[in-house]
Amino acid sequence: MNAHAKFSVRLATFVALATSASATVTMDWVVIKDVNNPADPATTFGSVNHEYQIGKYEVTNNQYAEFLNAKGKSDATSYSIYNGSMSNYGITKSGSNGSYTYTVTSGFGNRPVPYVSWYDAARFANWILNGQGSGDMETGA
Repeated sequence: MNAHAKFSVRLATFVALATSASATVTMDWVVIKDVNNPADPATTFGSVNHEYQIGKYEVTNNQYAEFLNAKGKSDATSYSIYNGSMSNYGITKSGSNGSYTYTVTSGFGNRPVPYVSWYDAARFANWILNGQGSGDMETGA
């Protein structure tokens, strides 16, 4: 997995604040309470003026496949949330446009999902925040 993909998924998980009671994807969260922490003097970035939650663990292939099965049935509405290279690392796509399904290769379910762009990660976070299932992936955090 490339470092950018790993960072992107972690970035998205801290943006999502809670999961719905009807959620199929469950995540463990850690509350970050260092409100108004000082910025990095070299970059002036990093100060946060509010508490937030971050995923305790990286997003897994199992969790991301749930997202894909909910939101990736059609190329027209999926915004390319599936990368064909994922098939080499645990998530395969089958079917045809409008009825795609995604399966996780045996033994790969708890591995971190690879090939996730920043936009994919943001959409995953929005989907979590909006209750999963048919929840919107374009609005939210």
